[in-house]
Amino acid sequence: MSSVAPLKSTLPSPPGPSPWRALRAYGRDPADYMYQLFLEYGEVAVWRGLITVYALNNPEDVRRVLSQAHPAYTKDLYDYRVLKQTLGNGLVTNDGEDWARQRKLMQPMFHHKVVNAFDEAINGFTSTLASQWDQLGPDQPVALERDMSRVTFQIVAGTLFGSAIDEHAGEMTDILDVININTKTLDAFFTLYPRIPTPHNLKFRKVMSRLDHIIYKVINARRAKGVQTRDLLDRLLSVRDEQSGQGMEEKQIRDEVVTLMLAGHETSATALQWTFYALSNYPEVEAQLLEELDRVLGGRPATAADLAQLPYLKQVVQETMRLFPPVWGIARKSVEAQEFGGYQLPAGAYLAITPYALHRHPEHWPDPARFDPSRFSPQNSQGRHPYSYIPFAAGPRTCIGVGMSMLEIQLILAQLLQRYRVRMLPGHPVVPHATITYRPRFGMKVLIEKRRSTH
Repeated sequence: MSSVAPLKSTLPSPPGPSPWRALRAYGRDPADYMYQLFLEYGEVAVWRGLITVYALNNPEDVRRVLSQAHPAYTKDLYDYRVLKQTLGNGLVTNDGEDWARQRKLMQPMFHHKVVNAFDEAINGFTSTLASQWDQLGPDQPVALERDMSRVTFQIVAGTLFGSAIDEHAGEMTDILDVININTKTLDAFFTLYPRIPTPHNLKFRKVMSRLDHIIYKVINARRAKGVQTRDLLDRLLSVRDEQSGQGMEEKQIRDEVVTLMLAGHETSATALQWTFYALSNYPEVEAQLLEELDRVLGGRPATAADLAQLPYLKQVVQETMRLFPPVWGIARKSVEAQEFGGYQLPAGAYLAITPYALHRHPEHWPDPARFDPSRFSPQNSQGRHPYSYIPFAAGPRTCIGVGMSMLEIQLILAQLLQRYRVRMLPGHPVVPHATITYRPRFGMKVLIEKRRSTH
């Protein structure tokens, strides 16, 4: 285990591979490469590619970085400058005092009472998807990534705007495909220089213009209408700083809306895909989950109040996000020189925290490759380091939408699993792809089979 100690100038630099070996391996599979780096070099390692990256895979070191946050560790990194091209200064990319002020303004919007009131809307949109699945033939392939992205977008848009704005659901998915790229790629780099007419830049500028047009149109229409529906957009428009009495500027509202809409729906959609994938490969887990759903719900959709009676459902989702964390990597910059695990890291060091690797640490997760939801039962969770599992980050910058995301994922699964058996299409490759999120490279093609009702 690594330890925190006063910095000594005689401390060695962490071990790591040769630069060219690192570049090739990282390019093939960034998430798995970071895991292999841990297995070969330990909990603190370094690899030198286009930039020098210091990888941390000890939960106590992760706690130190994520709990202290700004100003000791900041987001003043290339990765977040790339993300700012899309998200602006939303909560994901903002930092320092501006972030703290913004988080304080928005936190009440995600109180559990506010979030739980969205269960009816979530079930309604899921029911619409189910009616579409009812029309499918038994051998008709379904692009699960598209259906999950569509329904989660509808839910986010419905709870955010008070309406489905369904006509934009497909378009938003296409926009996401353009912007959801690994920040270490050349395409991502060139977005920092939008006047350079690369093919991706031209496409990126076009979709960003369209995205802004849609968002500002909705914001302006709501301002003009003045309807108090108490959805999240109303709350963004009406929130005021306690001291200054000022509300959010128009650009800040745009940035928060885009962050909530795009980042929120993509992570939930990805988690849903991997959950269906895991259940199709572990029929004994699926059978235990179905028994719980049938016993508690008897075929009806779940409500927020039901979830306390569905512990195994939550454990299945938690275990899925252990193996397939939607956000597979977290980055910070260390402002000052630091010591981690007996090694010296310089001022300005790029610190990489990889949930994908952290969630496979054998000291905290025995037999880490095995899908076993019972890991998250109360008795098996006792004594586990709280920073060994961070699918929604941790510390002050824990994802503000964690409650909404977990509610959404569980309610969608509860309804669809009771009605359908989802199986992977034979022959279709399911290959993880680490972009901003951890998603299937070739999508996820499935077959939908109706379950025989027992009620």
